Amino acid sequence: MKFRLISAKELDAPLSARWAELRSQNLRSQSPIYNSPYYAPAFTSIIANARDDARILVGEDAGIIVGVWPFHALSSFRAVSIGDFLADYQGPICEAPLDLRIADVLSAMQCRYFTFNHMPSDLGKFNQYAWTQSQSHILDLTGGFDAYAQRLTEKRDASLFKKVATNERKLSKKFGELRFELQSTSAADFAALIAGKRDQFQRTVGVEHDIFRLDWVRQVMDEIRAANTPDFAGMLSTLYAGDTLIAAHFGMRSSKVLHYWFPWYHTDFAEYSPGLVLLAQCARHAAQTAITTIDLGRGDQAYKLRFATGAHQLCEGAVSSPAILSKVQAGLYHGKQMLKASSLGQHLRKLRQAAK
Repeated sequence: MKFRLISAKELDAPLSARWAELRSQNLRSQSPIYNSPYYAPAFTSIIANARDDARILVGEDAGIIVGVWPFHALSSFRAVSIGDFLADYQGPICEAPLDLRIADVLSAMQCRYFTFNHMPSDLGKFNQYAWTQSQSHILDLTGGFDAYAQRLTEKRDASLFKKVATNERKLSKKFGELRFELQSTSAADFAALIAGKRDQFQRTVGVEHDIFRLDWVRQVMDEIRAANTPDFAGMLSTLYAGDTLIAAHFGMRSSKVLHYWFPWYHTDFAEYSPGLVLLAQCARHAAQTAITTIDLGRGDQAYKLRFATGAHQLCEGAVSSPAILSKVQAGLYHGKQMLKASSLGQHLRKLRQAAK
């Protein structure tokens, strides 16, 4: 196999078409993960518009493109997946099966160290380089909302939608009729969502972790919101009680998958769980845009566990050349986790909390 490295800004129509073919081939071979909008060429193009370090590694065999791997060249030493910390799914889009030699790939990327934290566990050989495992919970809406609700009732929580319906009635009675929109075009609602998420980040994890303070992130959000094609589009969903926006979500969708990305709710209405009401409404109306899966992203938050009917397995780790680099980092990672779990780690956390 031969590789060529291009700027992601050079992604043109023929390469995009071949990229789409590779996704389709994988989907036909029972790899539903590639339905995610993260694997759409449009996502890489939008990221490339905002960041000059976006690259695409193109793999060719006998003159035929057999794989594409979008990434960020952070330096001559290190690379990360396209989208950086925004990427909830990562990795190459290749003919299946395709055995990539890591050393050759890193050499072609012109780096020595590639980190990943949202890599599908069954994608290539990355699982063997993983430090830890996680999962991305999904709502399987195949057959419509009623079929999903039945699966959920059998699998997890028979009372979930009864509780949601009760909160909907309380909200309507106290604050005015509920109004849900699956795909809002309101700039004001989008601005309110971003402001709400910024406030949430700053309150919970600190100003330095407010990702929306970064120009390139805001540009990406704006361009995704403006995108509207059958295979890739931004999606802003809103929930009003009377004249008040009480919850909203911004994500992106492919033809079949809505990736649930940035949910927010007005804390003044927290006792009515407006975030759960919003997600339930998204599931109920998903068929309007032919969505059969809502992907909630990595993490085991309570609301994800309550709504999910399945999950995609993910892994986190690194590949390097020489291999010792990633092995050392793996050792440091596991050492840190052991410290966190120890009595000393718990004592240090208490000291930090007391100092705040």
